Amino acid sequence: MKKRLETLVKLGIFATIAMYFANKFVESSALLRKLLKNNSGKYYHWSQGAVYYTKQGSGAPLLLIHDLHPTSSSAEWNEVIEELAKTNTVYTIDLPGCGRSAKPYITYINYFFVQLLHDFITDIIQEQTQVMATGISGSFTVMAAHMYPDLFGKLIFVNPVSPEKLSTVPTPTLKFAKSVMDCPILGTFLYYIFSSENEIEYNFTETYFYNPFLVSSKTLHTYYEAAHWEQGGGRHLLASLHSNYINTNISIPFAGLTQEMHLICGSETPNAGAIISAYQKLNPDIRVSTIAKTKMLPQLEAPARFLLECI
Repeated sequence: MKKRLETLVKLGIFATIAMYFANKFVESSALLRKLLKNNSGKYYHWSQGAVYYTKQGSGAPLLLIHDLHPTSSSAEWNEVIEELAKTNTVYTIDLPGCGRSAKPYITYINYFFVQLLHDFITDIIQEQTQVMATGISGSFTVMAAHMYPDLFGKLIFVNPVSPEKLSTVPTPTLKFAKSVMDCPILGTFLYYIFSSENEIEYNFTETYFYNPFLVSSKTLHTYYEAAHWEQGGGRHLLASLHSNYINTNISIPFAGLTQEMHLICGSETPNAGAIISAYQKLNPDIRVSTIAKTKMLPQLEAPARFLLECI
Protein backbone atom coordinates (compact mmCIF):
# COMPACT_ATOMS: atom_id res chain seq x y z
CA MET A 1 0.00 0.00 0.00
CA LYS A 2 2.82 2.39 0.91
CA LYS A 3 4.53 1.82 -2.46
CA ARG A 4 1.26 2.42 -4.28
CA LEU A 5 0.75 5.70 -2.45
CA GLU A 6 4.31 6.77 -3.25
CA THR A 7 3.72 5.90 -6.90
CA LEU A 8 0.47 7.88 -6.97
CA VAL A 9 2.16 10.88 -5.35
CA LYS A 10 4.99 10.77 -7.88
CA LEU A 11 2.55 10.50 -10.76
CA GLY A 12 0.56 13.41 -9.36
CA ILE A 13 3.68 15.57 -9.07
CA PHE A 14 4.77 14.62 -12.59
CA ALA A 15 1.31 15.39 -14.00
CA THR A 16 1.24 18.74 -12.23
CA ILE A 17 4.66 19.70 -13.59
CA ALA A 18 3.65 18.60 -17.09
CA MET A 19 0.43 20.63 -16.93
CA TYR A 20 2.35 23.66 -15.64
CA PHE A 21 4.77 23.68 -18.56
CA ALA A 22 1.98 22.95 -21.04
CA ASN A 23 0.13 25.98 -19.68
CA LYS A 24 3.22 28.17 -20.03
CA PHE A 25 3.71 27.07 -23.62
CA VAL A 26 0.13 28.02 -24.52
CA GLU A 27 0.47 31.37 -22.77
CA SER A 28 3.68 32.22 -24.59
CA SER A 29 2.27 31.48 -28.05
CA ALA A 30 -1.40 32.47 -27.88
CA LEU A 31 -0.94 36.22 -28.44
CA LEU A 32 1.76 36.14 -31.12
CA ARG A 33 -0.61 37.16 -33.94
CA LYS A 34 -1.66 40.36 -32.11
CA LEU A 35 -5.09 40.51 -33.74
CA LEU A 36 -6.74 42.13 -30.73
CA LYS A 37 -5.13 45.55 -30.51
CA ASN A 38 -5.94 47.95 -27.72
CA ASN A 39 -4.60 51.16 -29.25
CA SER A 40 -7.96 52.08 -30.82
CA GLY A 41 -9.89 52.02 -27.55
CA LYS A 42 -9.72 53.09 -23.94
CA TYR A 43 -10.12 51.55 -20.53
CA TYR A 44 -12.96 52.34 -18.16
CA HIS A 45 -11.47 51.96 -14.70
CA TRP A 46 -14.46 50.32 -13.10
CA SER A 47 -14.48 49.43 -9.41
CA GLN A 48 -14.26 45.71 -10.30
CA GLY A 49 -11.45 46.01 -12.84
CA ALA A 50 -10.50 47.70 -16.10
CA VAL A 51 -13.05 47.39 -18.91
CA TYR A 52 -11.87 47.89 -22.49
CA TYR A 53 -14.19 49.91 -24.73
CA THR A 54 -14.29 51.75 -28.04
CA LYS A 55 -16.29 54.72 -29.27
CA GLN A 56 -16.90 55.84 -32.85
CA GLY A 57 -19.44 57.61 -35.02
CA SER A 58 -21.99 60.26 -34.10
CA GLY A 59 -25.68 60.34 -33.22
CA ALA A 60 -27.76 58.62 -30.55
CA PRO A 61 -25.62 56.30 -28.39
CA LEU A 62 -25.71 52.58 -29.15
CA LEU A 63 -23.94 50.08 -26.90
CA LEU A 64 -22.99 46.74 -28.48
CA ILE A 65 -22.58 43.85 -26.04
CA HIS A 66 -21.03 40.61 -27.27
CA ASP A 67 -22.12 37.16 -26.13
CA LEU A 68 -20.76 36.34 -22.70
CA HIS A 69 -18.01 33.78 -23.18
CA PRO A 70 -14.25 34.01 -22.50
CA THR A 71 -13.47 33.46 -26.19
CA SER A 72 -15.72 36.38 -27.16
CA SER A 73 -14.92 40.08 -27.35
CA SER A 74 -16.15 43.21 -29.08
CA ALA A 75 -14.61 41.73 -32.25
CA GLU A 76 -18.01 40.04 -32.58
CA TRP A 77 -19.23 43.34 -34.07
CA ASN A 78 -16.35 43.96 -36.50
CA GLU A 79 -18.43 43.38 -39.63
CA VAL A 80 -21.25 45.80 -38.71
CA ILE A 81 -19.79 48.50 -36.51
CA GLU A 82 -18.61 50.78 -39.32
CA GLU A 83 -22.09 50.90 -40.86
CA LEU A 84 -23.81 51.38 -37.50
CA ALA A 85 -21.45 54.25 -36.71
CA LYS A 86 -22.82 56.22 -39.68
CA THR A 87 -26.03 56.90 -37.76
CA ASN A 88 -25.08 56.35 -34.11
CA THR A 89 -22.35 56.96 -31.59
CA VAL A 90 -21.39 53.33 -31.19
CA TYR A 91 -19.77 51.98 -28.05
CA THR A 92 -18.40 48.45 -27.73
CA ILE A 93 -17.05 46.80 -24.61
CA ASP A 94 -15.12 43.68 -23.78
CA LEU A 95 -17.05 42.28 -20.84
CA PRO A 96 -15.06 41.40 -17.70
CA GLY A 97 -13.69 37.90 -18.06
CA CYS A 98 -13.40 38.39 -21.83
CA GLY A 99 -10.97 39.84 -24.35
CA ARG A 100 -8.88 42.81 -23.26
CA SER A 101 -10.77 43.51 -20.03
CA ALA A 102 -9.86 42.41 -16.51
CA LYS A 103 -10.54 38.78 -15.63
CA PRO A 104 -10.94 38.77 -11.86
CA TYR A 105 -10.98 35.59 -9.78
CA ILE A 106 -14.61 35.75 -8.71
CA THR A 107 -17.88 33.91 -9.16
CA TYR A 108 -19.59 35.80 -11.97
CA ILE A 109 -23.30 36.37 -11.42
CA ASN A 110 -25.94 38.22 -13.40
CA TYR A 111 -26.04 41.25 -11.12
CA PHE A 112 -22.29 41.78 -11.57
CA PHE A 113 -22.95 42.63 -15.23
CA VAL A 114 -26.12 44.57 -14.40
CA GLN A 115 -24.02 46.86 -12.24
CA LEU A 116 -21.43 47.18 -15.01
CA LEU A 117 -24.06 48.37 -17.50
CA HIS A 118 -25.43 50.87 -15.00
CA ASP A 119 -22.01 52.27 -14.17
CA PHE A 120 -20.70 52.32 -17.75
CA ILE A 121 -23.74 54.16 -19.10
CA THR A 122 -23.75 56.55 -16.14
CA ASP A 123 -20.02 57.31 -16.13
CA ILE A 124 -18.99 57.02 -19.79
CA ILE A 125 -22.01 57.44 -22.08
CA GLN A 126 -23.92 59.79 -19.75
CA GLU A 127 -27.26 59.65 -21.55
CA GLN A 128 -30.03 57.21 -22.36
CA THR A 129 -28.60 54.43 -24.49
CA GLN A 130 -29.85 51.88 -27.00
CA VAL A 131 -28.38 48.43 -26.37
CA MET A 132 -27.80 45.48 -28.67
CA ALA A 133 -26.82 42.27 -26.87
CA THR A 134 -26.07 38.73 -28.02
CA GLY A 135 -26.90 35.43 -26.34
CA ILE A 136 -26.86 35.28 -22.56
CA SER A 137 -25.79 38.92 -22.42
CA GLY A 138 -29.42 39.70 -23.18
CA SER A 139 -30.36 38.40 -19.72
CA PHE A 140 -28.42 40.99 -17.74
CA THR A 141 -29.45 43.66 -20.25
CA VAL A 142 -33.08 42.83 -19.42
CA MET A 143 -32.38 43.02 -15.70
CA ALA A 144 -30.49 46.31 -16.01
CA ALA A 145 -33.27 47.87 -18.12
CA HIS A 146 -35.80 46.65 -15.57
CA MET A 147 -33.88 48.10 -12.63
CA TYR A 148 -32.74 51.34 -14.30
CA PRO A 149 -35.33 52.08 -17.03
CA ASP A 150 -34.31 55.72 -17.49
CA LEU A 151 -30.86 54.67 -18.72
CA PHE A 152 -32.09 52.44 -21.54
CA GLY A 153 -33.70 53.17 -24.88
CA LYS A 154 -34.40 50.58 -27.56
CA LEU A 155 -33.27 47.05 -26.73
CA ILE A 156 -32.17 44.60 -29.43
CA PHE A 157 -31.59 40.96 -28.48
CA VAL A 158 -29.63 38.72 -30.85
CA ASN A 159 -30.40 35.02 -30.30
CA PRO A 160 -31.14 35.37 -26.58
CA VAL A 161 -31.07 32.34 -24.31
CA SER A 162 -34.51 30.87 -23.64
CA PRO A 163 -36.24 32.06 -20.46
CA GLU A 164 -36.61 28.43 -19.39
CA LYS A 165 -32.87 27.78 -19.58
CA LEU A 166 -32.15 31.01 -17.71
CA SER A 167 -34.19 29.66 -14.81
CA THR A 168 -31.85 26.71 -14.16
CA VAL A 169 -29.63 26.98 -11.07
CA PRO A 170 -26.30 25.53 -9.91
CA THR A 171 -26.35 21.93 -8.69
CA PRO A 172 -23.85 20.27 -6.32
CA THR A 173 -22.20 18.55 -9.30
CA LEU A 174 -21.85 21.82 -11.18
CA LYS A 175 -20.50 23.56 -8.09
CA PHE A 176 -17.83 20.88 -7.77
CA ALA A 177 -16.91 21.24 -11.45
CA LYS A 178 -16.54 24.99 -10.90
CA SER A 179 -14.18 24.42 -7.98
CA VAL A 180 -12.00 22.23 -10.20
CA MET A 181 -11.93 24.85 -12.97
CA ASP A 182 -10.94 27.53 -10.44
CA CYS A 183 -7.80 25.57 -9.47
CA PRO A 184 -4.65 27.39 -10.66
CA ILE A 185 -2.82 24.62 -12.56
CA LEU A 186 -5.45 21.95 -13.26
CA GLY A 187 -8.15 24.53 -13.95
CA THR A 188 -5.91 26.46 -16.32
CA PHE A 189 -4.96 23.26 -18.13
CA LEU A 190 -8.63 22.31 -18.58
CA TYR A 191 -9.48 25.86 -19.63
CA TYR A 192 -6.84 25.78 -22.37
CA ILE A 193 -8.38 22.56 -23.67
CA PHE A 194 -11.87 24.09 -23.72
CA SER A 195 -10.57 27.23 -25.42
CA SER A 196 -8.19 25.56 -27.86
CA GLU A 197 -8.18 26.48 -31.54
CA ASN A 198 -9.82 23.15 -32.40
CA GLU A 199 -12.58 23.70 -29.85
CA ILE A 200 -13.23 27.25 -31.10
CA GLU A 201 -13.38 26.02 -34.69
CA TYR A 202 -15.84 23.33 -33.65
CA ASN A 203 -18.05 25.92 -31.92
CA PHE A 204 -18.12 28.09 -35.02
CA THR A 205 -18.84 25.33 -37.49
CA GLU A 206 -21.43 23.59 -35.33
CA THR A 207 -23.04 26.33 -33.22
CA TYR A 208 -22.18 29.88 -34.25
CA PHE A 209 -22.41 29.65 -38.08
CA TYR A 210 -24.89 27.82 -40.30
CA ASN A 211 -22.43 27.76 -43.21
CA PRO A 212 -19.04 26.58 -41.89
CA PHE A 213 -17.31 27.68 -45.08
CA LEU A 214 -17.94 31.32 -44.14
CA VAL A 215 -15.80 31.08 -41.02
CA SER A 216 -12.52 32.91 -41.66
CA SER A 217 -9.24 31.91 -40.10
CA LYS A 218 -8.85 35.48 -38.84
CA THR A 219 -12.09 35.20 -36.88
CA LEU A 220 -11.00 31.90 -35.33
CA HIS A 221 -7.59 33.30 -34.39
CA THR A 222 -9.19 36.42 -32.91
CA TYR A 223 -11.47 34.37 -30.67
CA TYR A 224 -8.53 32.20 -29.63
CA GLU A 225 -6.49 35.27 -28.76
CA ALA A 226 -9.37 36.81 -26.79
CA ALA A 227 -9.51 33.73 -24.59
CA HIS A 228 -5.85 34.03 -23.63
CA TRP A 229 -5.43 37.66 -22.64
CA GLU A 230 -4.39 37.63 -18.97
CA GLN A 231 -3.38 34.01 -19.45
CA GLY A 232 -5.94 31.61 -17.96
CA GLY A 233 -8.05 34.22 -16.18
CA GLY A 234 -11.03 33.47 -18.41
CA ARG A 235 -11.49 30.11 -16.67
CA HIS A 236 -13.35 31.76 -13.80
CA LEU A 237 -15.98 33.15 -16.16
CA LEU A 238 -16.21 29.83 -18.01
CA ALA A 239 -16.68 28.00 -14.71
CA SER A 240 -19.46 30.38 -13.67
CA LEU A 241 -21.18 30.01 -17.03
CA HIS A 242 -21.07 26.22 -17.09
CA SER A 243 -22.27 26.06 -13.49
CA ASN A 244 -25.31 28.30 -14.16
CA TYR A 245 -24.21 31.12 -11.85
CA ILE A 246 -24.94 33.70 -14.58
CA ASN A 247 -28.52 32.52 -14.93
CA THR A 248 -31.44 34.44 -13.48
CA ASN A 249 -35.19 34.24 -14.02
CA ILE A 250 -36.01 37.16 -16.32
CA SER A 251 -39.67 36.33 -16.94
CA ILE A 252 -41.29 38.96 -14.72
CA PRO A 253 -38.76 41.74 -15.48
CA PHE A 254 -38.98 41.09 -19.23
CA ALA A 255 -42.78 41.14 -19.16
CA GLY A 256 -42.68 44.55 -17.51
CA LEU A 257 -40.27 46.28 -19.88
CA THR A 258 -41.74 49.29 -21.68
CA GLN A 259 -38.81 50.09 -23.97
CA GLU A 260 -39.05 49.35 -27.68
CA MET A 261 -37.69 45.83 -28.14
CA HIS A 262 -36.51 43.80 -31.11
CA LEU A 263 -35.51 40.13 -31.14
CA ILE A 264 -33.27 39.02 -34.01
CA CYS A 265 -32.88 35.27 -34.40
CA GLY A 266 -30.89 33.09 -36.77
CA SER A 267 -33.39 30.78 -38.48
CA GLU A 268 -31.15 27.73 -37.97
CA THR A 269 -30.50 28.33 -34.28
CA PRO A 270 -31.67 25.24 -32.34
CA ASN A 271 -35.17 25.73 -30.93
CA ALA A 272 -35.42 29.17 -32.55
CA GLY A 273 -39.19 28.97 -32.89
CA ALA A 274 -39.73 27.95 -29.28
CA ILE A 275 -37.43 30.69 -28.00
CA ILE A 276 -39.23 33.34 -30.06
CA SER A 277 -42.62 32.11 -28.83
CA ALA A 278 -41.47 32.19 -25.21
CA TYR A 279 -40.38 35.82 -25.44
CA GLN A 280 -43.52 36.84 -27.34
CA LYS A 281 -45.66 35.18 -24.69
CA LEU A 282 -43.90 37.16 -21.95
CA ASN A 283 -44.12 40.48 -23.79
CA PRO A 284 -46.28 40.56 -26.96
CA ASP A 285 -44.97 44.03 -27.88
CA ILE A 286 -41.56 42.70 -28.90
CA ARG A 287 -40.74 42.86 -32.61
CA VAL A 288 -39.25 39.69 -34.08
CA SER A 289 -37.03 39.14 -37.12
CA THR A 290 -35.37 35.99 -38.39
CA ILE A 291 -32.32 35.87 -40.63
CA ALA A 292 -32.40 32.90 -42.96
CA LYS A 293 -29.56 30.40 -43.06
CA THR A 294 -27.75 31.77 -40.00
CA LYS A 295 -27.23 30.56 -36.46
CA MET A 296 -25.92 32.28 -33.32
CA LEU A 297 -23.83 35.08 -34.83
CA PRO A 298 -25.67 36.56 -37.85
CA GLN A 299 -23.74 39.82 -37.37
CA LEU A 300 -20.61 37.94 -38.41
CA GLU A 301 -22.12 35.35 -40.76
CA ALA A 302 -24.48 37.61 -42.73
CA PRO A 303 -23.65 41.21 -41.78
CA ALA A 304 -25.50 42.88 -44.69
CA ARG A 305 -28.76 41.09 -43.92
CA PHE A 306 -28.25 41.65 -40.21
CA LEU A 307 -27.93 45.41 -40.73
CA LEU A 308 -31.16 45.48 -42.75
CA GLU A 309 -33.00 43.98 -39.77
CA CYS A 310 -31.49 46.55 -37.40
CA ILE A 311 -33.09 49.48 -39.25
